[in-house]
Amino acid sequence: MGGFFNYTMARQDIQIDADYGELETTDNIIGKMNYDFVLLDSVPGADNDNYCYGEVIIPQNFEKRVKDGLEAHISIPYKPIFKQLRVRFRVDLNSDLSEFIRNASDNGLWFDVALPDGVAIRLAEFRAINEQNYFNLRLEGGRLSLYSGKETDLLVKASLSQNQNFLLRASAGTLYQHPLTGVGLIDFLHGNFENSGLAAKLQKEFEADNMIVVNAYMNSETGELLLEVREKNG
Repeated sequence: MGGFFNYTMARQDIQIDADYGELETTDNIIGKMNYDFVLLDSVPGADNDNYCYGEVIIPQNFEKRVKDGLEAHISIPYKPIFKQLRVRFRVDLNSDLSEFIRNASDNGLWFDVALPDGVAIRLAEFRAINEQNYFNLRLEGGRLSLYSGKETDLLVKASLSQNQNFLLRASAGTLYQHPLTGVGLIDFLHGNFENSGLAAKLQKEFEADNMIVVNAYMNSETGELLLEVREKNG
């Protein structure tokens, strides 16, 4: 017997530290790709006097991704080499054969590594960008711009618990965009749970934010308000 299942994903939002009001961040960024890097001793026929050379190893079938906007996160161990770095992309064929991606700007194999503004940087100076020797090479206009590989983004998680905390803390008039929103728990600290109107206020404010208060009670020993809340469509 066939049928349809209506699944609604829990609401998500940017996470904020409720005590300090600071945005929470993460370095576990979705879509971040790490690649192996090999620093070559020398390249026959190349300008080994002025440049050092390396390879970024990419998996098979990733060739089409090597275009402007590609970001390759790699580790390059520190070397006291005072030469600029040139890099080529080698396809990992799991064989003795080698296949390389050509630079669309000159049809060659090599990509110069420079700072984002195009200023040259030598391999020994890379540590000034990231002390852990972890870098992000971004392909831009036929060259690779060097960035630190240490990146952060805003942390996004299921928002039920956060919404609950902020609704309890907020009072009418304290939220600029929603001036009438908030339970204002501090106004009920010395009142009786049943007779102070707190129960009705909880239901009203949480209902307006598409949440249902399933159960609520005060811990008589600690004075803590304990809530069981679910989203309407959860």
